[in-house]
Amino acid sequence: MFGPIIIAGSDRLYELGNQVAGHFWLLDNLIALTLHNNLVKAALLGGCFMAAWFARRHQPEAVRVRGVLIVTLIASGFVVATTRVVSSHMLHPRPFVYSQETYHLDGDSLVESKHLPYRVPLDSASQKKYRQVSGGELAANDLDAFPSDHAALYTTITAGIVLASPVIGRVALAWTILVVLAGRIITGQHSPLDITAGVAIGLSIFTACQAVLGTWLRRIVDALAQWTFRHEALATAIMFVALFEISNTLQDLSSLIDAGSAIARYFQVG
Repeated sequence: MFGPIIIAGSDRLYELGNQVAGHFWLLDNLIALTLHNNLVKAALLGGCFMAAWFARRHQPEAVRVRGVLIVTLIASGFVVATTRVVSSHMLHPRPFVYSQETYHLDGDSLVESKHLPYRVPLDSASQKKYRQVSGGELAANDLDAFPSDHAALYTTITAGIVLASPVIGRVALAWTILVVLAGRIITGQHSPLDITAGVAIGLSIFTACQAVLGTWLRRIVDALAQWTFRHEALATAIMFVALFEISNTLQDLSSLIDAGSAIARYFQVG
């Protein structure tokens, strides 16, 4: 699907990034927090979102800002749905998987896959994961790393913050690039190609949603924004729930939908 030059360039950038890992226990554990801890990973971004939300108190600028952020939340749903569909149709393991002896089908032949060097981070989660992979234990999402859903979703939210409030957006942008996305390359969770594809999907859908909802359906978005001023407490509560779920890349929402479908089937059978 991708040309050999693109893949080779991505692999080289990954190898350079991964060289940061495996040297300092403290650094590796700090990076691991940005991967596995939603509070560390998403709290600052959520705080920036809420800061932008409340930054303007006077209309019409406040209505514009909230309209941008409302459309951003809507776009994030489309972004996650898109990345899930794409990843479900592509077998693209995480970089650390390629540190093992792996094979793939090339026509009718089974051939050995490329081998990538991998410095294992010194945090306990990464060490445990590497032992499992070396023993042949792979999680389902270890094989569908393309595109990065975190890159797509966090890019979408960051783009909305930048558009709503450039000053606050700079903080969100720096955190997303230097901490959230870089950490995934350093630890071998994603290749630069995975990250780039996720960013491209996030920006494309964000731009399309802002163009359609922010222009053609501007009256509806403005009406929603004005509603948030009349019902500030309820709107803030809804915003909290939305940001809480976004921090987990809508994983809990997917579980709720699956549970609801199972319950519906149960009553239909009954």
